[in-house]
Amino acid sequence: MKTWILFLAFAALLAAQAPLPADLTPETVVAKVDGKDVTAGEITAMLQHSDPRIMQAFQQNPKYVVQQLFMMRYLAGLGEQTKIAERSPLKEELEMMRMNAIAGAMVNQERDGYSVTAQAINDFYAKNQSRYQQAKIKAIFIRFKPAAPGAAPAPPSVEDAAKAALEAVHNPEARSEADAKKMAEDLVTKIRGGADFTKLVAEFSEDAISKERDGDFGVVKPASSYSDDIKRAVFALKPGEVTDPVRAPNGFYIIRVDEKSVQPLSEVTESIIQEIRQNHLNDFMTNLTKRFDPTIENQLFFLQPGRVLTPNQ
Repeated sequence: MKTWILFLAFAALLAAQAPLPADLTPETVVAKVDGKDVTAGEITAMLQHSDPRIMQAFQQNPKYVVQQLFMMRYLAGLGEQTKIAERSPLKEELEMMRMNAIAGAMVNQERDGYSVTAQAINDFYAKNQSRYQQAKIKAIFIRFKPAAPGAAPAPPSVEDAAKAALEAVHNPEARSEADAKKMAEDLVTKIRGGADFTKLVAEFSEDAISKERDGDFGVVKPASSYSDDIKRAVFALKPGEVTDPVRAPNGFYIIRVDEKSVQPLSEVTESIIQEIRQNHLNDFMTNLTKRFDPTIENQLFFLQPGRVLTPNQ
């Protein structure tokens, strides 16, 4: 019984089903259960509007899932014959489940059915230009070896320091974070003094992919996966300017902004629509929350929340 109840928590496939393979049709017999043929369409129909997590269970053990589905349908049929759903407490439990499902559907409808006009989209886009800015960048990456946890090393001798400085330039695997930062700062000074950024990329950058493209890192947008530190540094610049060294977990970036622009409306229209709809839903739910905020008239009742009162009590 416990196994069957656990299955019910996973009972279904995604509503948007993947298309059947070319050699299968809804009428194709795919199994035999209780001595009867079962078609692909029949199983799909049973699964289609249930909890989507069943897809994982179905992929792992489809035979078990089909077995449980038909057991559930059989037992539900027996229950309908005996009118068990009309008995308490199942009757009330089912009604609560029904209300919950309908309420959830209404929340989705309130959001997804909200009409967003072209004017609303244009107004939102105009008021939020900073959110849609983008910058085309180039970068130099100076790598360092993350320090191992433990006690701080003893101060190096002058000879050791000179040797370490030489290794820092030519061997990133031996370079400390402090050496990498100093090296990056020196490069920033050279660039701001007029040095050719592309030539310094070729000579010093240690990101192989961008180095092959003369330091090109593509386009940075507020929603890009770059770190917040990088995005803040980039969007603070004007075209042609260079950031101070920006720390990453294993190195420092020196970034030059080549171009800045705003994403065209066509690229962000769908995200704007979804945000306007979500904002509408937030307002809708806030108003409902205020409307149905209870005023407690009898505190004593609420001090015993586990007690169920009946008309005879």
